[in-house]
Amino acid sequence: MALGKNLKKKKLIPSEEEVKPAKPKRKSKPVQKQTKLIAKKKPIEKSKARKQPKKPTVKTKPKVKEPEIEVAKTSSFAIPSYIASELNEKKKVLRERYKQEIQSIKGHELQFVSFEIGKETYAVGIEDVKEVVPLPKLSETPNTPKHIKGLANVRGSTYVVFDLAKRFNLMEEREPVYLLILNSTDIKAGLILPVLPSTFKSNGNLISSELQLIEDASLDVSYIKGIIQQQEKLIFFLDAIEMLKNDKAVVVPDQLINEGK
Repeated sequence: MALGKNLKKKKLIPSEEEVKPAKPKRKSKPVQKQTKLIAKKKPIEKSKARKQPKKPTVKTKPKVKEPEIEVAKTSSFAIPSYIASELNEKKKVLRERYKQEIQSIKGHELQFVSFEIGKETYAVGIEDVKEVVPLPKLSETPNTPKHIKGLANVRGSTYVVFDLAKRFNLMEEREPVYLLILNSTDIKAGLILPVLPSTFKSNGNLISSELQLIEDASLDVSYIKGIIQQQEKLIFFLDAIEMLKNDKAVVVPDQLINEGK
C-alpha cells in the first residue's frame, strides 16, 4: 500500500483550528414590509336619550287686528278721520247756506253787535243777542274742555258760559268782565267778554262770503258767515248760535232740561 500519497491528500490528525467547532451564523430576520395601520373610526353611537312625550299643542285663535283709525289733527285736539269727514261735509253745507244768506242781504242795511277777542273783532246779528250783563259768579263744570268756563245764573235762568278766546286759540290776557247772552230757543248759552260790546250798522254790499284767504290762515272758520268791511277794518261775521249748538262738549244741566218740558 502506498501510504505517502494518502498522507498528502488527507491529514490523519486535525489541527486545533480544525477541531474547534465553527460558530453558527445568525439567521437574519426577514424584512417585513411596513404597512400603515389606519385605525378605523368607530361609528358614533347615538345617545340613547329618552324621548320626552310631546306637549299637546293648544290651538290659539288668530289675533284679529283692530282697524286702525286715522286721526285728523286740529288746533287743540285730534279727532278720528270718520268724524272729521262728517264735519267736513257739514262745513260744506253751512258754507253754501251762508253764501245764499249773504247774497240775500245785498243792498239791505243790517245792525250788528261787535266784540273784541284777542286782536280780532267779531260780530253777530243784533237779533241773536238777548242782553249783556256784568259777569256773574260761575259754577265750575268738571271734566269739560277749557273753552267751557262753567254755568251762570242770570235772573233765575242757567246758562252755559263759553270762552271764545280758548275756543279759537287766541291770546287774550284781559280778564273777562261781561257776559253776552245769546237769544236762542235751542240752547241757553253766553259768551264772556273782556270789553263791553258795541253796535254798528252795515250795508249787505260790504259783506263778503269769500273766505279763501282766512281759510288758508285759520283752522276753524266753519261758523264764520262772512267778512264785514267797516272803516278800513275787517270784522268776522260769526254764527255763534250754530257754533255752540254743535259743540260736542256742551253740558246741559238738569234745570235747562226741566225748563224745556
